[in-house]
Amino acid sequence: MSTIAHLTDFHLLEADHDRRRGAERWRLRYLSFGRPIDATRRRRRALAALVEARRSGADHLVLTGDLTEDGTPAQFEVLAAVLAESGWAPSRVTLVPGNHDAYTGSDAWARALRGCLRPFAATSGPGTVVSVPGAVVAAVSTAMTQPVTRSAGAIAAHELSQVASLAAETRRSGDALVLAQHHSPLRHVLGAMHWLDGLINSAELMALLHEHDHLHVIHGHTHREHDAPVRSGAPPRIFCAQALVDGPSPLRLYRVRHGRLLSERTRVWSGASAFAMA
Repeated sequence: MSTIAHLTDFHLLEADHDRRRGAERWRLRYLSFGRPIDATRRRRRALAALVEARRSGADHLVLTGDLTEDGTPAQFEVLAAVLAESGWAPSRVTLVPGNHDAYTGSDAWARALRGCLRPFAATSGPGTVVSVPGAVVAAVSTAMTQPVTRSAGAIAAHELSQVASLAAETRRSGDALVLAQHHSPLRHVLGAMHWLDGLINSAELMALLHEHDHLHVIHGHTHREHDAPVRSGAPPRIFCAQALVDGPSPLRLYRVRHGRLLSERTRVWSGASAFAMA
């Protein structure tokens, strides 16, 4: 009935990041540990993936957080420019923040939606929804105030309440409900790791997933492609894409069929050469 494209974890940089000094320079180096600090390469990869997603013919595009490296206004400007250049209409794009998008302040995402990302505010503000044939896509923020040494997430209580109401409504309509968020609803095996890197109130979201079989989650954060069922032996309803910043095949496509989100498996696509060279 419809197709949803999914990209995540851009970690975009401002072009003049090398002019940083002091704490801001340290923060960038800490957050980019293990990744080349190359603004041009990251921007080129982002544009190539966005163009490939548009050429796929997808009805809607979802970007699930960590779109910037540390949430500076200049980095959000880069994101806005790349999106504009890609040709995607803002009404067909849902953006959500990750932990990296909030390290400069808890209001960084809200300020970006009021500023350079304003064209996307109607589809990307916390709690906003977009209808596509057979599905409803809901933007869910897991960004929270925390030091750069922690990478956890949490969904605000009022947002969880909205998700519960929306799940009841879409259950009656027969549409699939797709939550776009950064952190996985799955709990880390180790409690300390979950506090450090997981979705703090994952139990509440998992309870909704158990209650509503038409509810799905697409997310980022783990930097690897992964599908997971809610119940053992059942079809997957939790999907993660590779990080665009370093994944060889970051674009995922999902088909909506009869109230279900079905993943298209890894395929050979025209953007592969662009990523190999990026």
